[in-house]
Amino acid sequence: MELKLKIFIKTFLLFVIVLIAVTMSTASVKAKACLLDWNLVDSGKYLDVDGNSKYMGRVWAGKDIWNKHKKGVIRKDSATRMQDLFVSDINKKNGKTGSTTAAGKMRLNKYYLENATVAQRTNTATHELGHTLGLEHSTEKGIMGVAMTSRTTLSKNDKDSYNEAYKKY
Repeated sequence: MELKLKIFIKTFLLFVIVLIAVTMSTASVKAKACLLDWNLVDSGKYLDVDGNSKYMGRVWAGKDIWNKHKKGVIRKDSATRMQDLFVSDINKKNGKTGSTTAAGKMRLNKYYLENATVAQRTNTATHELGHTLGLEHSTEKGIMGVAMTSRTTLSKNDKDSYNEAYKKY
């Protein structure tokens, strides 16, 4: 009898452990939203962009990447719209491929981008546009990671963060 009880207990514990493992492995994990305390999206839920950067083609590619997830938020500025963001260039050895301010200025750094690949330039412009949407740097792999990469698609964390930021516009 004592042997049967031990076997039952071991079998039951093994069942519980397997059940917990299966439940944890299939659970949906939501990435942590990484948000700034500011964004440049106007009250109409638009971000109107213009600039004279050498890399405006990459900025428009970045616009398309973000707009594929939330259609039409980022758009080219026109005479009938209030500009939210102006993109220009700098040429400075400062360790930054780009920077964006809450005052509506994005600067792309020719010092680092001049010899970068098209994908790296697109990544940088898309990343900086992410800041204008209210997204902070992320420790996850994605557009909003800290370092320049060749990634030109939004990660789950990028999308989750954008979804949370969009609720604040």
